[in-house]
Amino acid sequence: MDETQSRAGLTISPLEGARFGAEITGLSPLEITDDQREVIWDVYRERHGLMCFSFGRLLERDELHALTAVFGENEYGPGKINGIGKKALPGEENLTVEEQVAALEAQGIDPFIVYLGNLEHDTLKRKQTDSKFFGEWEWHTDMSYIPVPPTFSLLHSRIIPEEGGDTGFCSQVMAAKALPADLRERLLKLTAKHDSTYGSSGRIRPGMTPPASPIEAIGQVHPILRKVPTTGEEAIFLGRRTNNYIVGLPLEESETLLDELWAHSTKPEFCYRHKWKVGQVVAWDNRMMLHMRHPVDESLDRFMWRTQTKGEAVIPA
Repeated sequence: MDETQSRAGLTISPLEGARFGAEITGLSPLEITDDQREVIWDVYRERHGLMCFSFGRLLERDELHALTAVFGENEYGPGKINGIGKKALPGEENLTVEEQVAALEAQGIDPFIVYLGNLEHDTLKRKQTDSKFFGEWEWHTDMSYIPVPPTFSLLHSRIIPEEGGDTGFCSQVMAAKALPADLRERLLKLTAKHDSTYGSSGRIRPGMTPPASPIEAIGQVHPILRKVPTTGEEAIFLGRRTNNYIVGLPLEESETLLDELWAHSTKPEFCYRHKWKVGQVVAWDNRMMLHMRHPVDESLDRFMWRTQTKGEAVIPA
């Protein structure tokens, strides 16, 4: 798709300056037709798993949930429910999911939405944040440190700074297609451990202890080359660089190969930098994409809603 098209009442345009991704306008989240669902999935396949829905207004919670459901079953947000990006706090070990959801809703917190930024979700007043929040977050795939990572992530822009805070995306399908044949053959036999100690901002997760080395790090092992069942394509699956480790290799050899893979996977020709407008929702397939957030000035406000869909076991290529 090289030019703007109209299908099922939707307008679809390639993202400016990108080899992948599309902008979609004309969608009403609570009135999505079967034809429009089919178009969205066609665009997903044609444009390699990245879509920007532009609404020109802020969505209500049920609208974001309805849009998320186009891509799969809504998953509780990471850090909200024990076992989903969250360790149980003392005294919470035996709480059921229903009890945890009820406790969140009693506080006015939607268990499916993660609030990102430097503002309180209910008052939109400034909240205390670590200075690392404002810096550049590293390239990563959401929650790859668990056995079954979420498939899709969606990010809804509500308050956007005048500059900074852009989100970068790198197509790991394109990166996989550009691998030298001998390197691809080697990677088909390798797995990597995705560290769970650090978050994408570089901060230690609550309750975690820094490991002595990546070999000792706690995390989930996944194939480096994975199959994307919805397209049949291969994608490089690295997770995040911090404490990455290729299982079975001496640490120095693992580090050398990982440096090579990360340099390849984040080449400019595979990447796109999204400059946000208020009222957009960007949806991406974590099986196909790395993403990161660019720095934002500490004096500027930024506030986003994030949702995700339930995932599937990682399929080796």
